[in-house]
Amino acid sequence: MEFEFSKHALDQMERRYISKELIISIVHQPDSVVDQDKTTRIYSKLVDTDSKIYLYRVFVNYLKNPAIIITAYKTSKIEKYGYKV
Repeated sequence: MEFEFSKHALDQMERRYISKELIISIVHQPDSVVDQDKTTRIYSKLVDTDSKIYLYRVFVNYLKNPAIIITAYKTSKIEKYGYKV
């Protein structure tokens, strides 16, 4: 699947120090994918960054062609999203 990044996603990734390469790897090999609503899917993956595990979440409008990455973030509150570490 092909992806493009929205301006918002690029701005948020820069602010959060998240690389395009990491986001692309997450959407191609996620731990889980859930539908948020009729147009948006959330791709999630646990990633070990600097000896600490974070949950990365990538929001994608999958109805567009190519799909649009809306935003992305990382969180240390892994259990909040149903993961066990």
